[in-house]
Formats: sequence, C-alpha cells, structure tokens
Amino acid sequence: MRLLNIFFLILLCSAFSCQQKKMEKKENVLTVSILPQKFFIEQIAGDDFHVNVLIPPGASPATYEPTPLQMTKISHSMAYFRIGHIPFEEAWCDKIIESAGDIKVFDLSGDVKLIKNQGHHHGDHFHEEGIDPHIWSSPKTVEKIVQRLYLDLVQLKPNNQKKYEANLNIFLGKIRDLDILATKEFNGENMKAFMIFHPALSYLARDYGLKQIPIEMEGKEPSPAYMQHLVMEAREYNIKTIFIQKQFNKENAETLAREIGAKVVAIDPLSENWLMEMENIIRQLNGNGNVKNSEL
Repeated sequence: MRLLNIFFLILLCSAFSCQQKKMEKKENVLTVSILPQKFFIEQIAGDDFHVNVLIPPGASPATYEPTPLQMTKISHSMAYFRIGHIPFEEAWCDKIIESAGDIKVFDLSGDVKLIKNQGHHHGDHFHEEGIDPHIWSSPKTVEKIVQRLYLDLVQLKPNNQKKYEANLNIFLGKIRDLDILATKEFNGENMKAFMIFHPALSYLARDYGLKQIPIEMEGKEPSPAYMQHLVMEAREYNIKTIFIQKQFNKENAETLAREIGAKVVAIDPLSENWLMEMENIIRQLNGNGNVKNSEL
C-alpha cells in the first residue's frame, strides 16, 4: 500500500511538473502570420519569446493553409499577432482563435493608413473592403507597425518595458535610416515606374512616389491582350527589369522580359531579415528604368 502511495505521488508530481512547463511555455510563445513579424518581435523583445510563424518560407499568404500540427502549436501561444488583412488571416483567423482557446489577439495594422479601393480580387480570394494587405513593404508603414507592436509586447510583459523601449528606439533608428535611403534613392519631382509580377510593393510605391505596374491581373494569369499592354507600358517607361517574388511562377515574367529585352530579378518581401531585404529592394528599384512623369 505504501509503495502504491509513493507511485501515486510520483505520478502527481510528474503531472504537476508537466503542467508547470506547459504554462511556462505558453507564457513565452507568440504566434505570427509571416516571417517579417518574427523579425520585428526579435528586434524589440530579443529572445524573450519563441516566435511560431504560420506561413513558412516560400509559401504564399494568398493560398497557404495551416497544417493540423500548426493549429495544435497555436494553443501553446499566449498571443497571436495578425499582420492585418492578408487572405490567410481572413480565411483562417477565426479557426485559429477557436483552436487556441484562451489567447490574446493583436492586429498590427491599426495605425497604418491603408490603401483601399472598391474591390480587389486575387484569384480565389478577395481582400476585405478592397484593402491592400502588404503593409510591411514600406519603411514608413513599418515604423507604425513596430510602435504598435511595442505597446502590445509591453502589455504581455510589463516588467520588460524599459528594455523593449530601448530596443524599439534602436530599431526605429534603423528603419528611419532606411526611410532616408529610400527618399534619397527616389528623389525628384518625377515618378519612377517599376514592373512587378504580384503588386506587393503598393505601400512603398505610395510613400515614395513610385508607379507600380503589376503583371498579375486581379490575381489571374495575364491575358494575351494584357501582356501586349504591358509590353507597351514597359517600352514607354524604358523598363529593363521585371521583379518577381519567389512565391510565384516566373514563366509570364520571363516571357515579357524576352519581349522587351529586360531581365527578371527575384525579390522576397516576405524574407525573415526584413531590414536587409527592404534595402535590397530599394536599391534594385532605383536601378530600374527611367524616371518619367506619370499618375498612379
């Protein structure tokens, strides 16, 4: 009998220990939608959290579906950070929250001046209220995003406010250096046009006076008539580089590039190292085409 009691006590202690570890793990795990969010959190919070990213490298936020294992892992997070309006979140956010149980949800798009239109289709999905979701594509919008993120992180760990504030200021300095670079690179009264497969740089274009010409038409493959229109625009703006994200097929971009004598350059706005990739994109854009008066 005594042996049985000891065995029961060991089991009880073991169960309590596992529950304690589970609670500790939950308190230090955050879930985000895309890799740049992980980078933003680590710039402010250092290694205080383990960041669980739902959309893996190379996957598209337009079509990705979380795995059952990912849905299970979300339940071990203390908070889920939405980037705002990407199709993945519109399709899965309610299911994510439901599967997670007791979890805080933060939306990082609240302070950003969103780009809206009457309705914006992308293949098999529709952006809510015609909102362009790519808010992480400009230094000016990311400055707003990380300031809101800082407040949310302080809400989760108020004792670390001073540390997070110091890190935020360092990170804001780097973002503002990038803003200065972009302003310098795109300086001038005229508008520089660039061609890209998927219109993921809308906020960068808006904030720095650029004209974005997308190959993808409402999320669909370009028709022969639209391809001919793109050829004319490319020649009008003397575009010699076509940008494409690594999440998309290069075939149409390469066909158009051959027609206009341009090169295809891969970029990755969803890269985990947002700072380095954003600088790369800005410098690549500055070397693309001629400056010409235009209207968005």
